[in-house]
Amino acid sequence: MKKGDKIYLCEYRSVREGKKVKSEFVRYLGVESEQEKVPLPKKSVLDWKPPDRSVRAGDVSVLWSIARNMQMDATIDRICGLKGRKKANSPGKLLTLWAINRALDPESATQLEDWIDGTALPELSGLSSTGADRDAFFAALDCICSEDPASGRIIDNSRAIDEALYAIWRNKNPLPKDEKECLAYDMTSMITYGNTCPLGGKGYNAEEWRHQQFNLSLLLSKHDHQPLAHMIHPGNHSSMTTMQHVIPRLSDFSIHDGTIIWDRGNTSKNTVQALEEMGWKVICGVPRISTDAKNIVLTTEIPDTPEFLVPSKNNGELYACKIKAKLYDQIREVVVYQNVAKATRSLIRRNKALFEISHELTRLKNQKRFNSQKNLNNAIKGTLNGWSSFFVIEFPSDEKIIDFSWSLNEKRVAEAKSMDGKFLLYSTDEAYTAQEIVRMYLEKDFIEKTFGTIKTDEDLKPIRHRLESRVRAIIFVCTLAYRLLSALRWMINSTESKDVTLSESVFLKKLARVEKLEVDLGKEIELFYVNVTNDLKKQVVALGMGELFAGSRLIKA
Repeated sequence: MKKGDKIYLCEYRSVREGKKVKSEFVRYLGVESEQEKVPLPKKSVLDWKPPDRSVRAGDVSVLWSIARNMQMDATIDRICGLKGRKKANSPGKLLTLWAINRALDPESATQLEDWIDGTALPELSGLSSTGADRDAFFAALDCICSEDPASGRIIDNSRAIDEALYAIWRNKNPLPKDEKECLAYDMTSMITYGNTCPLGGKGYNAEEWRHQQFNLSLLLSKHDHQPLAHMIHPGNHSSMTTMQHVIPRLSDFSIHDGTIIWDRGNTSKNTVQALEEMGWKVICGVPRISTDAKNIVLTTEIPDTPEFLVPSKNNGELYACKIKAKLYDQIREVVVYQNVAKATRSLIRRNKALFEISHELTRLKNQKRFNSQKNLNNAIKGTLNGWSSFFVIEFPSDEKIIDFSWSLNEKRVAEAKSMDGKFLLYSTDEAYTAQEIVRMYLEKDFIEKTFGTIKTDEDLKPIRHRLESRVRAIIFVCTLAYRLLSALRWMINSTESKDVTLSESVFLKKLARVEKLEVDLGKEIELFYVNVTNDLKKQVVALGMGELFAGSRLIKA
């Protein structure tokens, strides 16, 4: 007890009374330090230094652990070679760290060094503090893809790396017994603002058609959404043209009796026949541009009865049936399905347009303001505006008579009504029912989400690199990032542990708040991880990475 400038000592003892413990006075000892038998209270001062800073450790540690398990950096180094670099700053290590950045918080090459320095990645990867600047990352890109100065030929190592990474993944995560690989293929365009890259070209793009673009196509496993391969095409190549690159690419993988699914925009007779000759099973949409395809859709009536219903949560009410018909010069088994909601919307839209155009044509006929048949014809064309096939317009043979007559093309109207909401699918595997084929075809939309992740979440769009080799290499880095995210999602979705409660996005968001601190205690260093919540702890352990955030104490050398 402190009184004034002195401290007085008393002795107390603890006494239990029932469930409570009380303190009882025993005796008065006197002023501190004046009694020989009164020991001074032990005072200790912890010899420690407050941490200089904390580093981001949660999400980067998890993705680095996944990358090492996939042998990502080692595979890149093995195929590309170190090329005079030290192993600490090898191309594989630098590009893996860049891929982690793209997956979490995309930065430009100029900001990448500072971002990595603020994380636990240098320590986890053994990255040297020297030789990890902007130039080092660009040099690592050149290890993936570069131009031979002597011949001007592009040397692209990404194809071989894709094959090796897929083989490693599939060996570690095999398909279920008796299940064959099922692949989805699609293509997307990516805007670029450069005009010097020979890959750039003006093609169809719904967003910014005036700019140059590249085309990116992907082959993804339907089982776990892991990429097999990515391909880059000139911007003016159509989807149907790029399918010719897929056929030889499939032969690079040791897959037999697999199934490949793609959209109707990629389908052609040559592609279907080539894949069938290779032994691949095909499920694809068929465009209604050929006479055979159009006749199949027109003449097929799909009963709206329960046995023809295709259960679907996100695509409306669907009905489907199988028929045999002539397609691509053979009698084939095809599936016609109808989306009732789309059919209704098309009918309403068409009827409304025909109604409004009919009234406008009647108004034009009754007007007398035109001084020539040519001016009247131009006004009629502007009124029809894309609906001309639904009307029959007739002019007098004498051009001096400024008049016209019109009527609905009833045959065209009936034809359009018969095709409303109907789509044609082709499958070489006749063991599937019509409902199964429709579901497998519609479930390929995961590849569209993959494009969204790469282009938007990983900030690939627009591409700002100007050299073809750099364009190919930076797209490769973004596919690496998607491999990491896809692997994490697969780990979460495939586990049966009740402790795995967080989705991939929420898991990474919470992990982003986990930081590592190093506290200098003099002779020892204490490692702490802060912001590790209970649900994070349980999920990390359940995913087999429980050692990542275990605190430790290290003795100084």
